[in-house]
Amino acid sequence: LVHHGLFPTAPSQPRMAVSVDLLAFYRALFERSCDAVHALASALKTHYARRGFQMINADVTVQWFDILQTEVEQQTEATVEICREWVYEARRHRYQEDGSNSTPMPSLLPGQCASVLMQRCPACFGGIVFGRPLSDGGDIHVATDGNFHHCHRRSAGDCPRFYEPSYFLPKTQVDEVGRWIVSKRKCAPKNRKHVVPDEAIDQCEHSYEAADGKKQKAAMDSFDDTGVMALICRHDIPLFFANIDSPGEQQKYAVALIEHLLSLLPQEATVVILYDVGCVLSRSLSQYDILPDSVTSRLRFATTAMHAYGHEWACQLEYNPRLCTGLGLSDGEGTERLWSRFVKLIGIQRSSSVRINTSAIGLEMRVDLGDWIKRRLKRGINAQGAAAKEALTKCGIEADDLQAQWEDQKKSQLSIRARTSGSVIQNHN
Repeated sequence: LVHHGLFPTAPSQPRMAVSVDLLAFYRALFERSCDAVHALASALKTHYARRGFQMINADVTVQWFDILQTEVEQQTEATVEICREWVYEARRHRYQEDGSNSTPMPSLLPGQCASVLMQRCPACFGGIVFGRPLSDGGDIHVATDGNFHHCHRRSAGDCPRFYEPSYFLPKTQVDEVGRWIVSKRKCAPKNRKHVVPDEAIDQCEHSYEAADGKKQKAAMDSFDDTGVMALICRHDIPLFFANIDSPGEQQKYAVALIEHLLSLLPQEATVVILYDVGCVLSRSLSQYDILPDSVTSRLRFATTAMHAYGHEWACQLEYNPRLCTGLGLSDGEGTERLWSRFVKLIGIQRSSSVRINTSAIGLEMRVDLGDWIKRRLKRGINAQGAAAKEALTKCGIEADDLQAQWEDQKKSQLSIRARTSGSVIQNHN
């Protein structure tokens, strides 16, 4: 049947088969519209009934067809990975024969990202040279954020697991990180150097719901999964997800995603993480031994560009991506653009899962990666860079003088004295 383009509805003695072309068409249709399979099945049944055909078997084959497609994709990726290893091995031998040690050699050791990351975004993780200082922007930019619209009803239950999801972190892994954070918070905070006054970060923490892990954002008695936490690269391509099963957006989800990402990167790689409350998470990691010092020394946190202006000015001086050297046009708002793509999933996710469409969206964004970079180069770097140079020219002051004045301003406004004076004035008013 499969050889003739028909997919059976049962593994043995099937009484009905469905066109493989129709199943492939439905899969593409679902990736765009997210209509449930029952709608298409009912429509076909009504259509054929009106033409005089009676359906004697109501089974559908979409699930088994998806499993077959997933198996084919996994075998294809495995073959590509073998070919990639051959290429790296040939390049390594070539470097050894040339006797040149000036060019870093790619290997599975430091200097090469895991294959799963290269498959997600070759522009971010396809390189072989890592270790760029964080003060210059680091090697990799990622963003993380939570969304509480993607809830899963507790009464819907869970279907049998047909394959291991590659995008979602296991619940056990996230819970283990949560228990580790709780145990470390019981210890006394470490002595650390205050870049931003704690009073400013405290104000930011009270101002944003994302920083309140105990604030209930969904009905826990009705939903077992109350939301989704995403980690994306600077090109807005989704890397990993974690199901949120707590009342609020606790730090364990962001830490679990970050920790998982770092486990797939070379030890020299430096990472900039943009988060709505990046200032709060950065302080937590510096206060407690949640992550090793060898890891935190390779991390730099920033807030997302849109949310940054709701933070205290002292916080913005250190964490606003538009004021941080080396971050370029990375804004961290790619998660919001990703959620807009997931809007059509909200309805069906009440009884199913968002996992079924993450790979399709990730593949689509990877295919469009070239156009994405082209648009940013044209509308972002070229246009905004020209406007910035024109403004500096009209200013009539040397860039070095402006930079020196800016550093003096930051030093003054990040001081505790400036924070105290501002609080006194605000209370007086």
